[in-house]
Amino acid sequence: MPKAYLVAVPKVTDKDMFAKEYASKVADTLKPFDGKFLVRTPNKLVLEGDEPTLTVVMEFPNKEKALGWYNSEAHQNIVTHRRAATDPKSTIIICEESDSY
Repeated sequence: MPKAYLVAVPKVTDKDMFAKEYASKVADTLKPFDGKFLVRTPNKLVLEGDEPTLTVVMEFPNKEKALGWYNSEAHQNIVTHRRAATDPKSTIIICEESDSY
């Protein structure tokens, strides 16, 4: 099975709520799904498109684990805070490793 990646480029609108109620808690929700952060930073160089507040890339063993994490009770218990603290047009994508276009 190919590895899966969750890529998030949110525009944070309430930095304090995002940090306190989501960002500080999300890492613990990844553990049961063997997920890990590869990138989690506000430091970026935007070459095209709208500028997000930060960029996040998470790695999972496969798409099922990524979806399992996203839909898990632990994540859903805090995701409402992320949604309240970010622009609703923020992008979150799950993709798999692939050699094809």
